[in-house]
Amino acid sequence: MKRFVGFLNARDGRIGWFQGILLVVYLFLRVWTTLPAIDSPRELADTDIYLRISGEPILGPGFLEVKRPFVFPLLLKILDQDFTAVAMAQLGLSLLAWFCLAFSVSASLRYAWLKLLGFATFLALSLVRHLAGWDFVMMTESLSLSTFVLLIAFGIWLARGWRSHLVWGVCLSAFFFAFARDTNAYLLAMAAGLIGLAVLVGWCSRKMLFPAAVFLLIFLLSNLSADTSERWIFPFLNVLGKRILPYSSSVAYFEACGMPVTSQLLELADTFANGQDKAFFSEPALEDFRRWVPDRAKSCYMGWLLADPLTRAGEAFNQFNGLIYYEKVGFFFSRRYVDLLPSRMERILYPVHFVQWIWIGLTLAALIAVFKKAWRTNALWGIFILLCLTLFPHLFITWHGDAMAPQRHAISVGLQLAVSLWLFVFLVLEWAQMNFLKEPRL
Repeated sequence: MKRFVGFLNARDGRIGWFQGILLVVYLFLRVWTTLPAIDSPRELADTDIYLRISGEPILGPGFLEVKRPFVFPLLLKILDQDFTAVAMAQLGLSLLAWFCLAFSVSASLRYAWLKLLGFATFLALSLVRHLAGWDFVMMTESLSLSTFVLLIAFGIWLARGWRSHLVWGVCLSAFFFAFARDTNAYLLAMAAGLIGLAVLVGWCSRKMLFPAAVFLLIFLLSNLSADTSERWIFPFLNVLGKRILPYSSSVAYFEACGMPVTSQLLELADTFANGQDKAFFSEPALEDFRRWVPDRAKSCYMGWLLADPLTRAGEAFNQFNGLIYYEKVGFFFSRRYVDLLPSRMERILYPVHFVQWIWIGLTLAALIAVFKKAWRTNALWGIFILLCLTLFPHLFITWHGDAMAPQRHAISVGLQLAVSLWLFVFLVLEWAQMNFLKEPRL
């Protein structure tokens, strides 16, 4: 709050007033236009599973050792499974998260016009239907997106100056981010590795080893939780049925890894885990296969991914555009949800075309920024680099993590790409201002 007040009292106080007006208009539009969707939230197939989990005692095995991460069931439990209240809570957290991100980016820029434009752009980005529509869906996407946005915002503040309360903000947002969706934890592990490397070569303070260690610990806890509850088995069977059993070479690899290959198993090619009356779980002839899965399947699958990494990476790369911008995303939303932005504006804010080339360009820019040690001029470059260099691995893990509804699972990757793109735009504009116009900064 002190930082916010100080920002409003800067030399050009008009910027603070403009931002305040923008924020009020943003909050009004976001809340007023979504009231119908709040009263009519959308339930999907997995919603019942989360409801069952939320009915269990919090400290009991039925809540913590279950087939889904605990964050969304916890929200359902706190709000007595009232979907309208849950939608309101998700919207409130989303509003807070995007304000924090818009303000943190704005406060990190040097010039008045960039501060105002950056603030407005990131608030506008939150209105894109691919990101905004999930607040009224009774699934994990809204909490996953909001905690990711909060994590980025706290990360920006921490990069600008070490403060203990910011460290706690980073760690807590990372914890809830990881336990909103299992694949999120892998992003934390990758970030921990990059931060550790930066400390090793002397690019950032050794203090940053603490959040990196916390990220790694959270990843290990998430992985342990997934292993204990065996909740990775269902998405693995989705991948097995859709992407492995239809191909003889892949089947041969898993057979060599000990998987019992029978005619009954091969008949499940191109089938999801719950397909053919849940044959993966109920067919008597697959009993040996079901014993093999918890013992060997995870390690064999990781070995299969690493055995031909270029092919596996190419499969994810070819899906880049369709995963980031899913035309039928509205299928998941409340039927009373109304888009706030014109489609043309959305396509400016959120990558739609040439997504692969945008990613390549951003990655090259991040590598150049590493070479130039650009974070010395603005700590925001460090966050941009971290987001860019983990973007494709995040997509890789998301695509290969589950074959069912991959577009829904990749929403957080789209958020990461959009935030990276706009951070780069404003950092380049700031660099141009500094090097060519050289006007006094705010």
